[in-house]
Amino acid sequence: MVGSRSKVKFKVTLVICIMVLGAVIFLLSPYFAVREIVVAGNATVSRIEIEDRMDVVAGDNILLINTAAARKRIMENLYIDDVAFERELPGRLTVTIRERRLIAYVEHTQGSFLFIDESGRVLEVRTFFTEALPLVTGLSFSSFQLGERLDVPNRAAFSIVTQYAQALRRHGLIRFVTHIDVTDVYNTRLRFPNIEFNVGNARDADEKVRVMVEILLAIPDVASYRGIVDLREISDQYFLTIIV
Repeated sequence: MVGSRSKVKFKVTLVICIMVLGAVIFLLSPYFAVREIVVAGNATVSRIEIEDRMDVVAGDNILLINTAAARKRIMENLYIDDVAFERELPGRLTVTIRERRLIAYVEHTQGSFLFIDESGRVLEVRTFFTEALPLVTGLSFSSFQLGERLDVPNRAAFSIVTQYAQALRRHGLIRFVTHIDVTDVYNTRLRFPNIEFNVGNARDADEKVRVMVEILLAIPDVASYRGIVDLREISDQYFLTIIV
């Protein structure tokens, strides 16, 4: 009787082992090889760089990909705020990127510029601009660290920069503004190639930018004018003071 039970247990154990081995062989089979990698959400960072940092290629087993390590490598690029992976069995891997948005440049030294995002984080330092965005003047700081928020003693000045940059982006003007000057936080200047707006402080920033759009559209040939508009109080009438 004991011998029969032992034989039964042995057979059950053998069957289980065979099933487990079969499952392992199946999971490691080419059926679960990566056939397609989809990268979504990226605009600044190229697909090639993301795939290089991810270190996953077609043919890798989709179940064995270490997504935590891949995420860490991808996020070494400071333009990337977050990464999410989705496995769609048997062989499709989707990588969704959330990028930080560049809003302005801050002059560091003559000919050297800090690229900053909406939170004031320094994304990179270059000697040239990569896209049409405002150059911020009037900020004072003694040092900076890549990947960290710019340490500006006058936080009000930096708050003005971020609020107006976001409003300018919402209203489609950010690529036309050449400078945001916060030397005097009560007389903040937004400069276009020909026209300058004195917007005062950060109060009603979105509404002031909306009014700026209306003013620019109302000027028949804006390129032929060179002047200043006092927009410190949005309840006032606005006049373009011509600079001769």
